Amino acid sequence: MATPNNALEYLMSKTQVDLDCLDVRVSTELGPFVDCTSNQADAYCELINPRHADLLKKTAALANEIKGHYHSVNFEELAMELSMLSLAMSISPNITGACLVMVNPRYSYSTTKIIDNGQRLYRLCKFLDPDFDLSRLIIKVPSTWEGMQACRKLKSLNVKTLATTLFSMEQAVLAAEAGVVYISPFLNDLRATFDSSIQDPNPIFDIVVQAQRYYEQHSYATRVKACCAVNAEQILQVAGVHAYTAPADQLRELASMQEPVAKLVKRSRFKEELSDENMNGDANGHTNGDTNAHTNGNTNGHINGDNTGKMEKLSFIDDESSFRLAFSRADEGRAQMKTTQALNLFSDYQIKAEALMRDNDLTKIG
Repeated sequence: MATPNNALEYLMSKTQVDLDCLDVRVSTELGPFVDCTSNQADAYCELINPRHADLLKKTAALANEIKGHYHSVNFEELAMELSMLSLAMSISPNITGACLVMVNPRYSYSTTKIIDNGQRLYRLCKFLDPDFDLSRLIIKVPSTWEGMQACRKLKSLNVKTLATTLFSMEQAVLAAEAGVVYISPFLNDLRATFDSSIQDPNPIFDIVVQAQRYYEQHSYATRVKACCAVNAEQILQVAGVHAYTAPADQLRELASMQEPVAKLVKRSRFKEELSDENMNGDANGHTNGDTNAHTNGNTNGHINGDNTGKMEKLSFIDDESSFRLAFSRADEGRAQMKTTQALNLFSDYQIKAEALMRDNDLTKIG
């Protein structure tokens, strides 16, 4: 590859760069991108744009037409899912990989409802476009115990999943066992990406490095797709991760950064020797057992590895009590708190989006 002209090109040379946005215009402005990721906040913020008035009317009409097939959900939820999928699918011609949409975050603690929601999203794609390739749809599922058990079942049903709202190695271990395609570690408390007055004093850069190293050492197919940086500088710290998904403003910021490659390389916490089995455990202080206490609790000293850098393989998939105990202790309780806060925030946007659908219900429009 030619010498990168800016930080975005450098990042693309080290990491799969994905678009975290449902604005089809951005997908052609700064790409090429591989995947397009989204969540309830992305969907709501895009759907309130007046240019989507026709889309809202069409999805409301379709929801009314097919709601008899889906007795377990109301019109608003069904219309919201159709609208979210429509936005994601409109971007699919402009990317080479998959569209990722999130299940209703209010189902985060119900395995059965998440399974139903994942299957429904797959089926709704065919209502919208019978020719859409379902291998290009990945369902984002919260990294709760219930969510990962749902992913385990969805995999057996040929539904691809990503573990979202992930803040700990315990969640990363469980997600890989459940067979997710990707995990998405959130570098920061999600609220910090919405409100600049909130700062996360404990971003989880180390978890991104550890999870990728753990998967490579134990031959998991699961890949790490990091997200939720608060600026371009933070993104450059994880250059070398399998994938990174960024919103438009941060992609533009990266594209505007014209610096020598040597300076860009120094920012990253990933090193060339990351996948080397002989890498010692204290490389850069980011993978040793003292790393900011982000994996403390019962798993401390096991996930982080010994002085050869080898990380012990753990299992939680059939041991709910051990997972819950370890997760509750991860990062001194902060991982569990951040997961809960993120899911609450996404749930708020789910409610807003459903209200928007209700306002566009064609049965109520004169």
